[in-house]
Amino acid sequence: MALLALHPVTGHAGWLFGDDTGAGRSGLHLVQGYDRNTVVAISGRVAVSPDQTADPVVFELSTESERLVVVLGPRWYLQDDNLDWKPGEALVVRGSKARGRDGRTYLLAQWVKRASGSLFVLRNEGGRPDWSGGARGAQQVGNGRMAPGGSGGYRGR
Repeated sequence: MALLALHPVTGHAGWLFGDDTGAGRSGLHLVQGYDRNTVVAISGRVAVSPDQTADPVVFELSTESERLVVVLGPRWYLQDDNLDWKPGEALVVRGSKARGRDGRTYLLAQWVKRASGSLFVLRNEGGRPDWSGGARGAQQVGNGRMAPGGSGGYRGR
């Protein structure tokens, strides 16, 4: 038991995220860091494609005025999704915007919309992430949009 208390926990959804050194940690919480009072929809272009080996999975979005780190969710939850957004691709991302203690601007994504109209949904309207209980995956609800609670696979391709 004492060894468990001394061993740091990493890679779990809901924990603080950032790099593993601790020096660059964002100080933000993957689940409870979502603040409905700071929700915005931001249009921009992919600057750095999603890295599905990172935990949590993130990508960088550039707007005319800033560059944000968009936080999608835990690696285990997104491992079967094809996050093929390429640098330069135009996206609209809705989520909770926050400044990390590392000085970077983060957007905890609720959904990501491609120019084609497909919608990749990660959280419900209240900000509760799809991975924090309930059904895994998503269901198509029309016009290429996906909603939480289905049978897995890519949400909104």
